[in-house]
Amino acid sequence: MSSINGTRTFTNEGASAYASSKAGQLAFGKMLAMELAPSKIRVNVICPGGIHSNIHEKTERENLDKIETPTEYPEGPIPLTQGEMGDPEDVAAMAVFLLSDLASHITGTPVWIDGAQSLLQ
Repeated sequence: MSSINGTRTFTNEGASAYASSKAGQLAFGKMLAMELAPSKIRVNVICPGGIHSNIHEKTERENLDKIETPTEYPEGPIPLTQGEMGDPEDVAAMAVFLLSDLASHITGTPVWIDGAQSLLQ
């Protein structure tokens, strides 16, 4: 489990450590996919965007005005759902698919589940 941050988006000011850790998870997953393929073990990396969760309650962002870089983006943070974040069930459904035989030939693949949110950033 990774994130769109550090794998597909790099505009979340003040989140360098978080984004770097998520990029590391993606690289780790790809390496494991190569190392475990001879044993028929598949490894994929799910990269959610905005999902209803408690992550925002656990994250404090301070002094962002000192590092802010002005940027203009198209309106609407999540195009597929008109701004509505996804649900944990959306991520769980992707995990179930990747664990199933329907994904038997998929390994070393990041899957962004974000309603096109990361395409705007």
